[in-house]
Amino acid sequence: MKSSGFFSSYLYLALVATLLLGLAAPRQVQAAAALVSVTNTAANPVPTKAADNPALNSFGTRLYPNVRDYASFIVPAGKYLVIDSVSGFITGSNTALDVTLFATTAGTGVARIIPFRVGGPIQYLENANVRLVADPGSTVIVFVTDSNYNDSGGVNIDIYGYYVNAN
Repeated sequence: MKSSGFFSSYLYLALVATLLLGLAAPRQVQAAAALVSVTNTAANPVPTKAADNPALNSFGTRLYPNVRDYASFIVPAGKYLVIDSVSGFITGSNTALDVTLFATTAGTGVARIIPFRVGGPIQYLENANVRLVADPGSTVIVFVTDSNYNDSGGVNIDIYGYYVNAN
């Protein structure tokens, strides 16, 4: 039994010594992190990119949907299209009520309906602020709702936004 007490005292002293050495030892991990430095020189520049800057990947298009046919465009593969603004107007004798934007977001069809302001020789879209995200490779469709199927006036729709890399 005496030998068992001797070993437990020895193990206790070894444990205390290990803890003390661990606390007193220098922190190698912190020292290694302090040795890393980045230098940005003309000969060896550090690559940077403002990935969230919409101006770097801006998008804009004008479409001409009418009562009998929609207009569309395809989002490039590998990029999401964030549509954040839509403007438009009607010319001529047109009784269009609204414009609908249809996009596929995360595999699901979503839409935004924007009414025209009634009155005057030119009618404009009422609320042009939108936030639609179209999936890479998907088709964005724009169509007009009109109370008269035989309308012949022109509809101009401008869509603005920016691309975001899908990778």
